[in-house]
Amino acid sequence: MPFPAIQRLLRRFAPREEPCLRLMFSDPDPLVSHSAQYPEVPVPDDSRSLMFVAARWASHDLYGEDMPGVAADLLELGYDSPSLRRLAGEIEIHNSADAEPLVAKMFHELDVCYPSSERMSKLITSRQIAREVIAGLRDPWKAASDLGPVWQWQPGIPELQDIDSILDEADWSREHRRSSPELKVALLDAFARLGTMNIPEV
Repeated sequence: MPFPAIQRLLRRFAPREEPCLRLMFSDPDPLVSHSAQYPEVPVPDDSRSLMFVAARWASHDLYGEDMPGVAADLLELGYDSPSLRRLAGEIEIHNSADAEPLVAKMFHELDVCYPSSERMSKLITSRQIAREVIAGLRDPWKAASDLGPVWQWQPGIPELQDIDSILDEADWSREHRRSSPELKVALLDAFARLGTMNIPEV
């Protein structure tokens, strides 16, 4: 069997069948909870908590144009500050740079530690995504793809490297990859490890 690097090169220049992963995205399985299989994985944190919103923003899992809606949701939950109200009504935000000064001021007014470590924010966001997969709130293949913009697949975190490897294998030709059910089990196992990851305080 050729080495993985050679396989990738051959796949790039040779005609091939539609990738397995693309098919999974176009026809996802119904969302179901996997909590019984992975009881060690805690339930997801409240996605509307200020600390989690701050982590998502710092890890680039939220975009500037998302923030007026997020601010409106926070107002409905009972949070309030001048910048939060202004952000909720803002209609001229087209990118994250537009939103950053107002978002930073909002977090300051609401006593949220910001800016926080970008790496810490990415870890918190990634662990939350994993817990949502196990809880049945996210499709595992779509969630695996969503981790890409957060990390740009930086090396050094085994749980993320496992997910990246599974995404890569899903794109291989049928004779060289595991079956779709086997890949999904491996992906859920990787998300379970990510969902139980201990994030040290810094």
